[in-house]
Amino acid sequence: MNFALMSYRIKNQLMSFIAPSRTAKKTLAVFMRPRRSEPKAWELKAENRGERFNLNENISAIYWQGDGVTDPASGPGKNLLLIHGWESRATQMYGLVPRLLELGYRVTALDMPAHGKSQGDMANAEVFVQTLLLAQEKLGKFDAVIGHSMGAGAASLALSRGLETDKLVLVSGPSSIENVLRRFSKIVGLNRRATNKFIDFASELVGVHPAELDASKQNVGNPTPTLIVHDLDDREVPISESRRLLPAFENAEFFETRGLGHRKILKSPQLNDKIYQFLAMAAKGATA
Repeated sequence: MNFALMSYRIKNQLMSFIAPSRTAKKTLAVFMRPRRSEPKAWELKAENRGERFNLNENISAIYWQGDGVTDPASGPGKNLLLIHGWESRATQMYGLVPRLLELGYRVTALDMPAHGKSQGDMANAEVFVQTLLLAQEKLGKFDAVIGHSMGAGAASLALSRGLETDKLVLVSGPSSIENVLRRFSKIVGLNRRATNKFIDFASELVGVHPAELDASKQNVGNPTPTLIVHDLDDREVPISESRRLLPAFENAEFFETRGLGHRKILKSPQLNDKIYQFLAMAAKGATA
């Protein structure tokens, strides 16, 4: 734990006793404002290899295509959607793109609200879900959807609300948004009373109680072929979240990695190979 976080945690521990409501509101304001960072050099190369377009006036997206593939809003073809995680952006998913292009997919990635090149300064899981459903409305059904971290959590929630896809890949994602909030409140030092207020204030702000944003309950019996991937050493989203989600799906496979953590996994050969195999086998099965 770095010094700045340690100081912030100690302050919250004290203020949780003195003014739990005020501390909860201030903490929620911090949580709902994702930090933006400058893209790395490899991301700029990924940006130059793709084509930017606007999903609407606030949401930016990018697509990559192989030879003979047209833009995302046009005619037939295999369409795949990539969804980044919290405080990430579309180009950080590019490590998966070359192998996906080999499979013949037209790959579209969104910058979620308040992330990347999209507008806004506040976001939450429900906003992620609504943006995915908007993408389907604008671009049509996606043959495959791959989400990482909060993007995976949002994809699994959107699936229970009308997102249609033939294949779903969830990487390092949460099964329960309430679990996410409670872990965050613990990290920043809120006591039980302040944590409960933090959850209640989040419910009021978003319009949906975090307890309702639980993909393990909303997807019970879902038949969508699903690959769930998580690293044993993930310190941001524990592997228990994916294990909790697994039984909800009727046709799911669990793939566990080790030593990659939460973010490094996106550029790992293990993940690339597993996703390639999963999508290729599913495609053959659909053709048979």
